[in-house]
Amino acid sequence: MDLNLDWSKGKKQSDGRLMQTAKPTPEFWALWKVKKMAIRKAGYAVSKINDDWLVTQMIDDNHAIEQSVATNSDMVIPVPKGLAYLPFQRAGIAYASGRTNTLIADEMGLGKTIQAIGTINVTNPKTVLVVCPASLKLNWKNEMEKWLVSERTIEVVNGGGEKIPSNPDVVIINYDVLTKHAEALQSRTWGMVIMDEVHKIKNPKAKRTAVAVSIKASRKVLLTGTPITNRPIELQPIAGYLDHDSFGNFFSFARKYAGAYKSTFGWDFSGSSNLDELQRRLRQSFMIRRKKDEVLKDLPAKRRQVIVLPGKGYTQELTKEFDALSDAIEETTFEEVSFEKMSEVRHQMALAKVNDVVDHLMDLDHQVVVMAHHKDVVQGIKDGLEAIGKTVVTLTGDCNQAHRQESVDTFQAGKADFFIGTIGAAGVGITLTKASHVVFAELDWVPGNMSQAEDRCHRIGQVNSVLVQHLVVDGSIDARMAEALVSKQKVLDKALDNVQMLDQTISINDLAIGVKEVEKIFHNKKLKCFSVEIVDAMKACASFLAARCDGALEDDGQGYNGLDSRFGKSIAEQLTWTPAVQHAAKKMLRKYREQLLRGGLSVEYKVIY
Repeated sequence: MDLNLDWSKGKKQSDGRLMQTAKPTPEFWALWKVKKMAIRKAGYAVSKINDDWLVTQMIDDNHAIEQSVATNSDMVIPVPKGLAYLPFQRAGIAYASGRTNTLIADEMGLGKTIQAIGTINVTNPKTVLVVCPASLKLNWKNEMEKWLVSERTIEVVNGGGEKIPSNPDVVIINYDVLTKHAEALQSRTWGMVIMDEVHKIKNPKAKRTAVAVSIKASRKVLLTGTPITNRPIELQPIAGYLDHDSFGNFFSFARKYAGAYKSTFGWDFSGSSNLDELQRRLRQSFMIRRKKDEVLKDLPAKRRQVIVLPGKGYTQELTKEFDALSDAIEETTFEEVSFEKMSEVRHQMALAKVNDVVDHLMDLDHQVVVMAHHKDVVQGIKDGLEAIGKTVVTLTGDCNQAHRQESVDTFQAGKADFFIGTIGAAGVGITLTKASHVVFAELDWVPGNMSQAEDRCHRIGQVNSVLVQHLVVDGSIDARMAEALVSKQKVLDKALDNVQMLDQTISINDLAIGVKEVEKIFHNKKLKCFSVEIVDAMKACASFLAARCDGALEDDGQGYNGLDSRFGKSIAEQLTWTPAVQHAAKKMLRKYREQLLRGGLSVEYKVIY
C-alpha cells in the first residue's frame, strides 16, 4: 500500500528492524477514514507525539539481513599458528564480535564451535562459560586448546558434586547438571556465555531452561543447526534470552509465530505462522545462518571430526582395554600382534556406548549413515533410535541380496532417517548419496576400509561436502585409533592410486599411551597408593629402562618397546606418581623382568612383585 508520504530515514530498533516516520497529509487522513483497518493491517500505525501526529512503519534492515548470510569478511582475526579460518567462519566471527547477543545457526558441520572460539580470540572476555551436552564437553576442551590464541585455564565440571570455581577462567558444564549449580552460575555476570546445541533448552517448563536463561553474561553466543523447527514455539526461550524486548513474551510470540489458539482442551501452541517474518526478524536481530550449499566452494570434499565422549561411566571397559593392550604386547612380538586380543574388549566398549551414540543421533534433522563393526552394536543402535520414533534400515553380513537392496532403495528414496550397516557388509558396493553425514560407532584397523565406507556417501551424485564423525570414549583404544586413522586418511586421500597405502593398518605403536592417557583410564576408579618402598623400587626400574631405551617397537632387551616408551620415559622424570601411574607402572614393568634382573635390579623387582 503506497501512502505517498515523505518518510524519514529509518531508525534502528532493538529487534533489528528500522522504524520510519512521516507527517500525515490531508490525503492520508481522507484515506484513513475509509480504510483504517486495511492501513493498520499493512503495518502502519498512527500516534500523537508532542502534540504532533505521526505515521510510523517498521521496515526490514536489508543490510543486517545481508550480514546474516555473509560468507566472507576482511576482518583480521587472531588464529593459532598453523591454523586458518574458512572464509565463511571469518564472517561468522566478525558478526558475533560486533554484537552482544548472537545465534550462530549454521547447518551442522560448518564449524560453529570454531566460530565461537574465534569470537573469544577477538573479544578476549575475562570469563567464559560453555554449556553443552555431556557428550561434547571434552570435544569443547580439545577444540579450545587447539584454537585459542592465549593460554587459558579450562575446567570441566563433570557432575553435580563438583563446584564451580570461585575464580573461573573458562568453565565447561553440561545441561543435565545446570540445576545443581544454579546459584553459582547465576551469582556472577560472565564475560561470555556459549550454549552449544542450544535447542536443548527449547522446553520453557523445564528446570534446566529456567536456569540457562537466567545466566547473566556481557556477551551471549548460542549455537544450533536447527533454529526453526516444525514447532516454532520451541525457539521462544532461546530468542527471548537473546532479545527479551522483542521475543520475551511467551504468549505474544505464540500467537504471532506458533498460530496459538485456545480450544476446549486449552491452549494449543503446536502450530506455525508468519515464519518468513520470523526468519527476517531473527536475522536482523541476532541470527547468522549459512547452509552447506552456500559455502560449498570453501569446504573440503570430506570433513572428519573425532567426538570424544567422557570416560565417566566406562571405568570397567577402560580398565579391561588397558589390560588387554598390555597383555597383547607382553605375550607376543610386535610383528605377531594381530589385535585379536583387543577385539573382545573393543566390542564390549562399543556395546557400552550404544546409548551415547543414540543420544548423539537423536536430535539430527537430516538423513545419516551409521557404520559399526558388530551386528549386535548395529541392533542396539537400531533399537534405541526406533524407540524414539526414528525410521531405520540396516545392512549386515546376515542380510540376503533382497534385504540389502531394499535397505539401500528405502534410504535413497528418503523414506528412512538412518541407515545402519557393518563396515564389512555396507562399506563397499552400495551408494548412499542421499546422506552427506557419516557416523562411525566403531572403527576398523585399516584406514582404507574406513575411507571406502565413507565413500558410500562421497561418490557420484553427492552434491555436498561429506561430514564424517568418529564417536569414541576418552582414554579408549578407539580414541587413540581415531586420531591415527584421521591422520593416515589425510595422506591416503592424497594418494588414492597408491595400492600399498590402501592396505596400510594402524600399528600397535599408534596406540602408545602416556601419563595423560593413563590418568583418563583410571580417573573414576578408586585406587590405593602402594607403599613408599614399592614406589621407590618401581621408580628405580623405570629410570633404568628409560636410560637404555633405543626406541625399538618390540622388546629387544634394550629398554622400553615402542608401545611403552612414551609412558615409561615420562614417569621416569616425575618425582611424584599418582595412584593411577603407580598401578599402570606395576602392570607395565612386569614384562621387563629379564632386563631388570640382568641389570642388577633383582632386589627392586622382588620388592614390587
